[in-house]
Amino acid sequence: MYLNRTKKNPYTKQTVFDILSAAAGLAVIVVGVFSFLDPDRNAWLFPVVFLLAAVFQTLLAIPRVSGGYGNFGRQKAAGIALFIAAGLFVILAAVSAVCLWR
Repeated sequence: MYLNRTKKNPYTKQTVFDILSAAAGLAVIVVGVFSFLDPDRNAWLFPVVFLLAAVFQTLLAIPRVSGGYGNFGRQKAAGIALFIAAGLFVILAAVSAVCLWR
C-alpha cells in the first residue's frame, strides 16, 4: 500500500480498495477461526465466512477490471477470474446456509 504524494489528496481509489480488501481478508480469518474453534455452536458462521470471502474476492477484482492496476489484458483476465471465484463463494454460502437450516 502506498500514498500518492503528487496530488493534494494522497488517497487514491486503489489505496481505498487495498485498505478495504485487507479489512475483509482479516474478517475472513477471524470469523473462520471462530467457526472452527467450536463448529457445533458456531455452525451458522460458515455461510458468513463464504460471503466474506466473496466480498474479499470482489474487492480484489474491481480495480483489476476497471484498470486500476494498469490496462493490461492479463490484469483484466485476472479480475474476471476473481469475479468468477466470488460467484462460486456466493454459491457455496447459499448451499451451506440451506444445509444448515434444513
